[in-house]
Amino acid sequence: MLMRDYCRDLEARIAGLAGTLDDRTLECLAFAQGRLLWIHPFADFNARLTRVFLAELLQRLGMPALDPTPDPGPNTERYLQALKAADRADWGPLVTIWRGRFEKEAEA
Repeated sequence: MLMRDYCRDLEARIAGLAGTLDDRTLECLAFAQGRLLWIHPFADFNARLTRVFLAELLQRLGMPALDPTPDPGPNTERYLQALKAADRADWGPLVTIWRGRFEKEAEA
């Protein structure tokens, strides 16, 4: 039931996007990642599945392919804190991380 609701919610969010990298797109990506990890639908490999799912979502949105795996150290802790905030439907910290991912990609 949670996965069905997740898919419907994500579909509605995607339908409302403008096709550009803006705040709504970043929030959609944060939702896609945070909510799927919160549901934790599999006994194992949820992080791997989420990375594959995000790669597909980025491609469908016409966005550059990026690796959502956080760098070790402080970035990992910041990411884990962002996931805890996402557990409470606070997408802001994950939006900031997604913005940083795209900025890093643009610099490369």
